[in-house]
Amino acid sequence: MNNEDTGALRVELDGLSQQLEELIATCRQLRSENEKLRLAEETLNVEKEELVSRNREAKRRIELLYR
Repeated sequence: MNNEDTGALRVELDGLSQQLEELIATCRQLRSENEKLRLAEETLNVEKEELVSRNREAKRRIELLYR
């Protein structure tokens, strides 16, 4: 293998290394965003359950008024 081939391989390896680093950074970012979305979903589910419970209680009170 001559110097030209070695240089071309080095350039290709450097490019692949850079792409791999970008992919790793993207994966980290996506994991972080995914965790934030999961926490937001959990919060919304708790809020939904609270609203459903309050709605049931309001309906129950209205039914008691009309008995």
